Parts: sequence; structure tokens; C-alpha cells
Amino acid sequence: MADIEYDAGDASALSDALRTADGVLRGQAGKRSGAVTTGPQDFSGAYAKRFQDAAVIEAEDRGKLAGVLADFADDIDAVSRQAVEERQRISDHDAWKQREAQRNAFVQASGGGVAGVAVPLWEFVTDREPSTTPITPKPLTAAFHARQRPHSAGGDGSGKSSADPTHLRTFVSTTRSADGAADAELQRLQTAWSTFTASCGWAVVDGQSALSGFRQYLQHNESDCTWSEHVATAFEKAGGAGALPDMVLAVATNGRTPPVLDALFAEGLTPAEVAKRWAALGLSKADAPALRALPQSVLEKLGNLEGVAYWARDTANRSVLGLRIDQLESQLATAQTGSAWSGQYGTPFQQQIASLEKELKALLNIEATLGKKASGERHLVSLTDDVPPLAAVSVGDLDTAKNVTWAVPGMNTTTADMSSWTRAAQNIYDRQKLADGDSDRAVISWIGYETPGETTVLGMDKAEAGAEKLAASVHGLDAVRADGMPTTNIVAHSYGTTTAGVALSRSDIHVDRFVALASAGLPDAVDSADDLHAGEVYAGQARNVLFDEGGKGDEWATVGRSFSHGHHVDPSKPAFGATTFGANGGSGLEGNALQAVRHHDPLHADGAGYLDSGTETLYNVAAATTGHDEKLTPSDPIPMTKRDQLLLDAGGYEEGSR
Repeated sequence: MADIEYDAGDASALSDALRTADGVLRGQAGKRSGAVTTGPQDFSGAYAKRFQDAAVIEAEDRGKLAGVLADFADDIDAVSRQAVEERQRISDHDAWKQREAQRNAFVQASGGGVAGVAVPLWEFVTDREPSTTPITPKPLTAAFHARQRPHSAGGDGSGKSSADPTHLRTFVSTTRSADGAADAELQRLQTAWSTFTASCGWAVVDGQSALSGFRQYLQHNESDCTWSEHVATAFEKAGGAGALPDMVLAVATNGRTPPVLDALFAEGLTPAEVAKRWAALGLSKADAPALRALPQSVLEKLGNLEGVAYWARDTANRSVLGLRIDQLESQLATAQTGSAWSGQYGTPFQQQIASLEKELKALLNIEATLGKKASGERHLVSLTDDVPPLAAVSVGDLDTAKNVTWAVPGMNTTTADMSSWTRAAQNIYDRQKLADGDSDRAVISWIGYETPGETTVLGMDKAEAGAEKLAASVHGLDAVRADGMPTTNIVAHSYGTTTAGVALSRSDIHVDRFVALASAGLPDAVDSADDLHAGEVYAGQARNVLFDEGGKGDEWATVGRSFSHGHHVDPSKPAFGATTFGANGGSGLEGNALQAVRHHDPLHADGAGYLDSGTETLYNVAAATTGHDEKLTPSDPIPMTKRDQLLLDAGGYEEGSR
């Protein structure tokens, strides 16, 4: 007997699974509604609106999906009834065909006699053939498509949103629990559907997107959970509940910078243009905790962007500093483990370890520098990804200081000993207060360029590259403080004077005062102080001595000036036109004794470096950079030294070269 391909048991199992899933989804209404009520507690602003919009779509889609599943179950039951009817039709027709065959056989056997034909003839008339038209099953259609949820705040990203991360995490936990139960039903449905389609070929499937739509619905729910977790994490990084800028949340939730930050980071902007776009964000120092929620890649850009407020750069750079230290310590531990097991192949690991240790040493030194207790708050205003990194630490607040000084170092100065150069900057800062009494000042320990080593100190390459970066730093302050410019100074030591000299010879840069200490030579193109774009130029030089006279004066500055390729100019010579001051010991205006400088170093163990706390040069640097020229000690004639005698004997002595 003919039959149709339709397993009623499998069809019933599918409709039961559909109704169970419908019931589970409808039964979750209260649980999910409670989670939606809890999540947005203390949540306000554009991102709270996105949360509520997503919740509305979820509830509507869940109700629609449940209805589609229930209707699908009804349709399958209807097809099952049609299958019963079709099987009955087929059975009836097969039975009729058997009877018809029997009648035909009887008539033939009777030879066509009237008496023999009477009964079958009657049956021929009354036993009508059942329908020969197969029943067409109702086409099965179950269409559902889950809608996308809005997660972007929209607008220009300049608003703020507030939230309690604890409530958001409660929402996530509840939602994922409900989704777990719903997913279990979806798994049952998919199994039942696969079985149904394999055993019920008679059914006509006109379209079935309900199960894929169910999966989409759960995926969108997970997207909501992930989004909410990112929002919660952003608030946690910022210290908990409160308000966060929408642009911070945009990065945290979408993993990409919003248009307002893309505009800020656009290539080719001047510091002034950056400052204008930064101001448009409407952020203040109170938003510093919020910036910590930004990803490392964004913080690295923000922390080194000239034109951005210094409080924001400090926040970004400190965060990056901590992250890099953690990352390097982890990488170093891994490399050391690899080295221990590598045997004869350990050399690459040792090289990697050496590089990691070099970078980590610098970062840890920068971290220690920021943590030191000293007068004046410290800020990390730049931190590059070089190895070792370049960095700048300000002693004092650059956003408010009325007097700002860049301290520019010379040869072999790296961030591996950031604390040492910052100690020199701290000495300037402390002495400035003694000279002027105004505490509203800042001194930048600026290791913002790659200083030369012994093999490159006589050339100009490092100075020219460093001058670009120093000029950019000056332009950055000009942009940030455009509405209230402070007095600006550059104090440079040794090759730092070469670098500063290149920068100040540019027409687009200007500072109020430039102080050259132990100059390794200004660029040859700088003929006089008038060629530098500084309101006042000062120079301090200890007596020049030979190497075997160590501890009696400066044994290196004259080497740089005499043997260089491109920086021979001595700013301490009278002909140059700078205001010179004493360096070889004397008394300050207040009658206090001042230590003579006996080394080329900015700091020395015996306290007789150019920027050591008791020296005559530090006293004069403070007086010069605070506008107290009346306090400067004179550069008295220097007694004849062995070096002077040698030069005199050789006929190479020049007036003022001492």
C-alpha cells in the first residue's frame, strides 16, 4: 500500500518543543523585566537611553518570537491532521481498487450472464471511487528576524552619562541566566527540526527563519550584555558610579574612536587646532578618572598630543606607564622561562631579555620619579614607546603655572635615570621660590629627545632632531595656555644648549628667557644672542680645565665647542651678547655663600655640579628665570689655569675663552 513520508511522532515532538520554547520565553517576562528595571538604576544620559531602547526591542522581539513559535506548532499540528486525512484517502482508494478488481473478476468469471451480473452491477453503481486528488499539505512558514539594538549614543559625543556598574552587572547576570534557559530550548528545537525534516518529507516548508531568528535574538541579547559589561568596566576604571563623557563610553563599548576623537587625532593638526578641538569636548580636571577607561592605544595618543590639557596627558601617560610595566614584567617572565629551557638556543632569549630589561628599567625609574615626595606636584606630560622611552615630567602644574621652565639635558641622558634629571629640575623649582617667592610655577624635566652619546655628541643630527621636538613642546604650551600665557624659560645644559639653540633659531618659536649652562657649543649659524628668539639670553660657564684637573672646573664643555662639527659658538664670550653670571663660587645678594662648580656634570656626588642645590649657577639660574637680574652674581675674572697657560703658550688663547 502506498504511503506518505510523514512521521507523526516526530512532528508531534517538534510541535511540543515549539510550545515549550514559547512557554519558556513568555515565562521569562517577569525575570527579564526585573533585570531591565535594576540595570538602569542611577543610569542617565545618552547611554542610559540606548539601554532602555535596547530593552524595549528585546521585549518586543521576545513576544513576537514566542508567538511565531506557537503559531508554528499549530501549523505543524494542522499538517499532521492533513497527513492523517491523506493516509485515510490513500487507504480508502486502495481498498476501493481491490473491490473494483474483485467485481471485474466476478463478472468475467460469470460469463456475462444476467443473473451473475446483478449483484456486482449494483456495487458498480453504489461503490463510488474515492478521491484521486492528493491532499496538499498546508505550507509551513515561520518567519522571524531579530532586530539590531542601538548601542551608540549618537550626537557629537560631547555629552555625559552616569551609571552604577553594580546594577549593570546584575542585569548582565540575570540576562545571561535567562538566555541560558532559552538557548537550551533552542537546542531542543534544532534537534527536533532536523528530525522532522528528515522524516516528514511530505510536509511543504515554504520558509523557516524562526530558528535562525531565535539564534539572532540570543546573539543580540549577548551583545547587550557585552555592551553593558563594557559600560560597567569603564565606570569601574573611573572609580565607580558617577558621570563619564560619552566619547569615553563610545570607545569602551565600540572598540573604536568616535568621530570627536578621530577629529582630535587627525594628521597634520597644529597644537592650536588640537587645543580648539580638545576644548570642544568640554572636559575638565574632574574628568581625569574617566579617561582611565579609555583603551591603551587611545591613551598613548592622548598622552603625547601637543595641545591637549596637561592634566589629561598626565592621566593618560600614568595609565599607559602602569600598563606597560605590567606587560613588560609578564613578557620578561615568559622570556626568562623560555631561556631556562632553551639550552644551546638561549641566545635569542637573552637578547630579548636584555631589551625588555632595558625598557623596564626606564619605566620603573619614571614611575619612581613620579612617586617621590618633593615640593611641587609632579606630572607625566609625555611618554613615548621608544626603547628606552622619551618622557617629560613637570614639577608643578603646567595648566596653571605663571612661570614655566624647560630643563633640557645633554649627552647620555636617558629616562633610565629620569630621577636624576628630575632632581636637577626640582632644584631649579625649589631655588626659584627662594629667588621670587611665587610658588605658581612649573619646571619640566624634559628628556624629550634622544641625546647623543660619545660618538655623536660632536655632530648636529641629535640637536636638529631634538630641536623639532622641543619646538613642538613649546608650541603645545602656547596652545594650551593661549588665554593666559605664562613666562617661559629654557634652561639647557651642555649639548642641551646645542639642541635649544637650534630650536630658538627658528622664527616660529619664542621664549622669554634662555639660559645656557656649560654649553657644548651653539650652532655655527647663531652669531649672537640676537639670533635667538628669546627675550633674554644668559650664559653660565665654570672655569675650563683639562682632564687631569678634574674637580677644579669644567673639563668637557670646551671639548664640545672646539672639536664639534657645526656647534662651535660659545655663548659665554662677551662678543656673543648674552648676560653672563658667576659659576666659580661667591656670595648671593642675600650674603649667602655659593658653591663653585667644579665639574661639567649637572649634578655631582660632591654637590658641585651646575644644578646642585648649593651652587652659584643654580642660584643664578633661579634669578634669571624669575626675572631678578639684580640678583645675578657677576662672572668675575677667572684665575689662570693650567689649560689657560697651555693655550697661551701655544698661541691659541682667546679673550673670554675661560
